[in-house]
Amino acid sequence: MVFVLWNRRRLSLMILLLALVAVLLSALPAAAQGAPETSFPPPDGTTWGEPQPLGDGEIRTFATLDESGNPRLVGIYFDEAALSGLPQEPSDGSWDIKDAGGNVIFPCCGHETVLEFGEEAGVAPFQHVLVNWNPVGHPPAGVYDAPHFDMHFYITSVEDREAIAPATFDTMCSVPNPPDVGGEHPVPVTCETLEKATMPLPADQTPPGYVSVGEVVPAMGDHLINLEAPELLGEAPFTYTWIYGAYGGRLTFYEPMITLAFLQEKNEDVCTSIPMPEAMPEPGYYPTEYCIRYLPGETDGAGAYAVSLEKFVEF
Repeated sequence: MVFVLWNRRRLSLMILLLALVAVLLSALPAAAQGAPETSFPPPDGTTWGEPQPLGDGEIRTFATLDESGNPRLVGIYFDEAALSGLPQEPSDGSWDIKDAGGNVIFPCCGHETVLEFGEEAGVAPFQHVLVNWNPVGHPPAGVYDAPHFDMHFYITSVEDREAIAPATFDTMCSVPNPPDVGGEHPVPVTCETLEKATMPLPADQTPPGYVSVGEVVPAMGDHLINLEAPELLGEAPFTYTWIYGAYGGRLTFYEPMITLAFLQEKNEDVCTSIPMPEAMPEPGYYPTEYCIRYLPGETDGAGAYAVSLEKFVEF
């Protein structure tokens, strides 16, 4: 009888301890609970941000530092399920322009997910990531109107980014269409914001080949494009490309744009050099290459993707 009571007490104690562990784990941040076990990025020196929902899966940031504490990799990681169940409406409504009757006249700007880096990541100058899912793409028509992701790596704060305000239906500014099209089209910011956003960069901070075409977006900034990009020259369809962002005469974000169709091809390792300016707006380590990787899982559909900034150099 004593033996039976002892076993019952021991079982009760074990149950109590397991319950306590479960409570403690639930109090930990998600990043501490569930960092993925991957071969990429390498586990040594890698810090994970807190995951956020995307489609039927999750997305999060990561940063891998070298032995000196300098960045080796800065990127985003999302499981294969994140590409399923994505919304199909043009936008999530956060920055839509509406008329006086409340009707949407300018849907803006896709479906956005804000990602923070882990507190101990130390990846300055990068401060956060804004991922936009664009189910119907965006202008220019016939080029970037394929379903795709805009992945903005910001070197400004969330507060500064969100201070770039949208226009109202009667204060939207207009910018010229390409010469072969003629006319103008509206952008979802005021002319005052447009003017500030498109202030020229210092010559030594202007990425080679990149120009502003006035595509200014609220809570993002201006988008600088490479007029020699194959998709703009009509040499190849848009699959992935590189965009720089600016506001107020300084670079503010780095942006890989990647189509859903390209990701679904499950390319294991695609890396492209980044056209670099001679100088940067503030000292730090900046990437000279970006990579898109599919990471196969143990079973079909259990893989993941990593989009990373790599080969950092000091400015």
